[in-house]
Amino acid sequence: MAEEQFGRMESFRAFIKTAEQGAAIPTVDEDDLRRLHEFCIEMSKHNCGKDGVVTLETLARLCSPAANLPVVWLRHIELRSLWRHGLLDEWQHGAILDDAVFQTAAMIPINGVHLDKESFFRKLRSHEGPRCTT
Repeated sequence: MAEEQFGRMESFRAFIKTAEQGAAIPTVDEDDLRRLHEFCIEMSKHNCGKDGVVTLETLARLCSPAANLPVVWLRHIELRSLWRHGLLDEWQHGAILDDAVFQTAAMIPINGVHLDKESFFRKLRSHEGPRCTT
């Protein structure tokens, strides 16, 4: 178990280093982003509105077995930043986000550690998929 945790941490560090140098960030499964977002919503209910710390072990439990955990984390951080700044209100119903938000966040090309917000919203607005109704 400790060896697996060490491997995850080393993988995470290596990914962050390459991302900081402007590397292209792979796509992820939108369901992994959705589960992580929902988990953070639940955590914030118990932590005075703060997400708290999501450990690598928790991240691994939330995501599918094949998930690239550092990539899911980075894409989630960018998504949470948009959500926290109220920039996703148009696609938000309570704490629930439209499927198009997760689809776009999972697939939008990212180079480096930050997504291009203008490209993200252009892609999101052009999305033809169904909106969340709950």
